[in-house]
Amino acid sequence: MPTAIYLLAILTEHGRGVAGDIAGAARLYQSAAEKGLPAAQFRLGLALIDGSLGDQDPVTGEAWIRRAALAGNFEAANLLGDRNVKSRPPDFSEAAIWYRRAAEGGHQAAARALASLYLTGNGVARDEQEGAHWLRTAASSGNRAAQVDLANLVLQGAGEPDDITSVAGWFEAAALSGDLIAAFNLGLCFAKGVGVHQDETRAAQWLRRAAEGVAEAQYMYARILRDGRGVAADAQQARAWFAQAAEGGMLDAQVALAEMLLNGSGGKRSPEAAIQLFRRAAADGHAGAMFALGALQSSGEGLPVDHVAAQKWFAAAAERGHGQAQLMLGRYFSKGLAGEHYPAVGRLWLERAAAQGLEEAADELSELAG
Repeated sequence: MPTAIYLLAILTEHGRGVAGDIAGAARLYQSAAEKGLPAAQFRLGLALIDGSLGDQDPVTGEAWIRRAALAGNFEAANLLGDRNVKSRPPDFSEAAIWYRRAAEGGHQAAARALASLYLTGNGVARDEQEGAHWLRTAASSGNRAAQVDLANLVLQGAGEPDDITSVAGWFEAAALSGDLIAAFNLGLCFAKGVGVHQDETRAAQWLRRAAEGVAEAQYMYARILRDGRGVAADAQQARAWFAQAAEGGMLDAQVALAEMLLNGSGGKRSPEAAIQLFRRAAADGHAGAMFALGALQSSGEGLPVDHVAAQKWFAAAAERGHGQAQLMLGRYFSKGLAGEHYPAVGRLWLERAAAQGLEEAADELSELAG
């Protein structure tokens, strides 16, 4: 009886009720595997891959795992999916086949992995609905990671209406267990009213908890403190949290901190430090920092007045879609402030700024038309 042989192999491997004998256990697993028992085939395959029961033979080991998967062992199918994803180069198409086999058998991790392939388009045609379906399958079975993934999709506007009612509950369960990313997302749920009534106070509470280790939460909590939403406004604390998020690499936090250093909000005024932060963020492609540098060069605040340099910064920000920079660039070209007087080009940038809803741009276009 292959099942009896397999159970005896387990006892022999771990020395329970019989003397421990690794080599003997390997022979028993081999016997049960050859008799067609998928669980034995899977265990034998693992042992051959990692050498835990003697000789190491990854090729033969994978062949046994493949036989187990084809015989209905879903753990083996999931492992084959993982191995294909981690191979060099990865074979996502093959991974999708095995993940699907395991997922259809109720394997939660495989369903989540298959969802990831559909959401990224690796190995399969990109299909957000199919990805959400497999996330929902895993999430409904209690897979915490899949619940968080699906909830994140819902926060981005994807998923189905029924998913929204589950989102906050999933995040709360994970957040209460100490998951700071879940705490951050739960804070966003309360801030946006996703799956719960909008509540800025509770949003602030959860974002404060997440700020203990999540740079994005530090930035969001700093904004809440700066603006006084859900908590009393506290510019000093806001500045400290912006600084912490900036150290964590958040470009938006670097720019927000630079603004506070420039105007002295929440502490000592330090234009030099602000300009350093603006330059660093601008070098990393932050349009707001580019616009700020243009404004400083234009006004001479903290930097010498240099309209040529200002125009270059406004142009860099405008090309990245910054509305105020488009307005300023339109003015520069329309009036020749940096020596380049191109009214037609100026009109084009003013039109782009007006299309973003800037009334000043629309007014200036009207004046040009008049």
